[in-house]
Amino acid sequence: MVEIIVDAVFILLAVITTLWSVFVVRKLIELNRRFSAAIVLIPLYKRSKWPVFALAFLGVCLLADIVVMAVAGHYALCVSIMVIIACLSVILVMMITTKCAVLDSGVLVPYRFIDWAHFCDYETEGSTIFFCGDKNGFDTVNAATTKLNFDEANKEKLVYILNKYRHSV
Repeated sequence: MVEIIVDAVFILLAVITTLWSVFVVRKLIELNRRFSAAIVLIPLYKRSKWPVFALAFLGVCLLADIVVMAVAGHYALCVSIMVIIACLSVILVMMITTKCAVLDSGVLVPYRFIDWAHFCDYETEGSTIFFCGDKNGFDTVNAATTKLNFDEANKEKLVYILNKYRHSV
């Protein structure tokens, strides 16, 4: 009886993860389309390498799941875990391939687009920058982005473009 409940819970988790990953992948595809359709003024580069390490970890988890399925034979549980790992892997691959840039229509930051109408502020430190797309400023977790790198030669152009579209808070 306990095995049936555990299998049912993991099947439900696999279905929920699949639905969630479809939503996230659609959003990332839309961001990639926006990047492709716009004119890139200044390219920005993500600093974090954690998605790559997470993808490698999911690969190890997938191998462990296959071994457990071969040895123990808990097929419903292991296939549910495989579905969850596959969904997370697809999301991570999409996250790794999503590009960031200052575009003619706004700023494409990791996993979000800030159009010029909602662009409020930014901060630079050397060749790094982070953005705020919210009138509440840098105090809100949802408003501030992670730090991004840019080519130091483009700093004056970047500051000029961002100051041009900056909204007063």
